Amino acid sequence: MKVVINPAYLFLSDFINNLPDCFESEGEVIYEGRNTIKRFSIKNMDIAVKSFKVPLLVNRFTYTYFRKSKAARSYYYAFEIKRRGFLTPDPIAYVETYKGGLFKGSYFVSVYDSASETVRSLMAGENVPDAENKLRSFAFFTAALHEAEIYHIDYSPGNVLIKNMPDNTYQFSLIDINRMHFKSVSKEEALKNLDRMCLSRRISSDIARYYAQYKGWNAKNTADKVNNYSDHFFELKAFSFARKKLKRSKGICYTLFGPILLYQLLCKFRVFFLNGKSKGRLYIKETDLYNKYIHESDVRGVLQSKYNYPV
Repeated sequence: MKVVINPAYLFLSDFINNLPDCFESEGEVIYEGRNTIKRFSIKNMDIAVKSFKVPLLVNRFTYTYFRKSKAARSYYYAFEIKRRGFLTPDPIAYVETYKGGLFKGSYFVSVYDSASETVRSLMAGENVPDAENKLRSFAFFTAALHEAEIYHIDYSPGNVLIKNMPDNTYQFSLIDINRMHFKSVSKEEALKNLDRMCLSRRISSDIARYYAQYKGWNAKNTADKVNNYSDHFFELKAFSFARKKLKRSKGICYTLFGPILLYQLLCKFRVFFLNGKSKGRLYIKETDLYNKYIHESDVRGVLQSKYNYPV
């Protein structure tokens, strides 16, 4: 086992060293998916512990000999983010476990930020107090992040925290930081970095315009590019979500060769050979497949808007 502890938190050494034994049975689950995040209260501190999924054998070999684990990257990237003048919950430690000489799993330990919330509601276009100022502040924060050569690969609503400050300003911080680049960010990379942020096209347009204002760019061109990147991302996501749902209910063969493939073939045939005609039996069948298998996964409504399906 490998344990690295931030010197400022050495008083938590006993808890950290015992993590592989106590994580499963103790703590409060605050997220469970591919990875698991739990909240612990230790010595009057709220602590977040992220347990990363045990990787495939090839990745276990890679993490043993060639690459830092996700937990180690989270730990060291947190210091780098702070060094560049931005916020992320204080890194406390990381733990790596090994079996048979090979990497097995890892844990990243940080301070739990209970005073902040994610920007999910804001990015979904919900009725959020002072939304306009929050969106402007977020766009300016993102532009400043890019200028500081910080590129969060998974820049999504669940990975940015917002906090209301006493002077009526807003403070943002980054979480889920194991996938980062610290490099010069081009204009196209900056705009593409916003592709998964907004379920609402109106909100992504507003953010793009504020980003353009900060950078002195053309507002309409910037909004068009951001929305094109975002529409492409959510269109692919719609098919991915729909396939996962089918796989759970019908199995892998039905997923690969079933209704989603048929939908895609019908759609391409209609667009290329019928000039996108929105009438006739093929369009009715296409619409039926969309409504039955894809509509629920089309969270941004990209396909609905693109092909004007009656739902």
